[in-house]
Amino acid sequence: MSHSDRIPTHRVPMPGGQNRLRQMILYVATQCREARFFGATKLNKIIWKADFDSFAERHQPVTGRQYLKQKFGPALREMLPVQREMLQDGLIEFERRDFGDDIVEQRTIALVEANLSLFSDVDLEYVRRSIRHYWDKTGMESSDESHGIAWLTRAIGASMPYESALLSDRVPSKSQMERLKRLIAGRGLVSE
Repeated sequence: MSHSDRIPTHRVPMPGGQNRLRQMILYVATQCREARFFGATKLNKIIWKADFDSFAERHQPVTGRQYLKQKFGPALREMLPVQREMLQDGLIEFERRDFGDDIVEQRTIALVEANLSLFSDVDLEYVRRSIRHYWDKTGMESSDESHGIAWLTRAIGASMPYESALLSDRVPSKSQMERLKRLIAGRGLVSE
């Protein structure tokens, strides 16, 4: 199978399955309990960045769960149902924080400690790096930052394959553009 014939990766089977997501929600919520801002959008962005950075650098995500393009950026397909189950099971609770000016966040509070046995030290380093990256950002700033080329190339509600982590938001240099033009012309891909 050639590279161009590969099926995009929307979910990666990993030890623990959906429980990996539950444990990651608990871990991130615990790590972010002192963050000034930590609503639902930021929780999704932290896990998304850890998953997609990990996939871009080592071809393996942290949770392996599926993401969708949503209005406020990439979001885990299972986030809401999983959080409802966790709430019912007494693993989390939600705290409503009103910042005024119609800005209200629903903060996830972990009521139990995460079981990190499913994750490697490398997995957890991607998550810690993602937490540091978003630490001082509001939900809106986190959302805006996630609207790069990977997000822009999908329709609202569409699945975001892990390979989209390989797309770059950087503007190509002049030499890169020249090389690209030569490759396009050399392959006869220029329209007339």
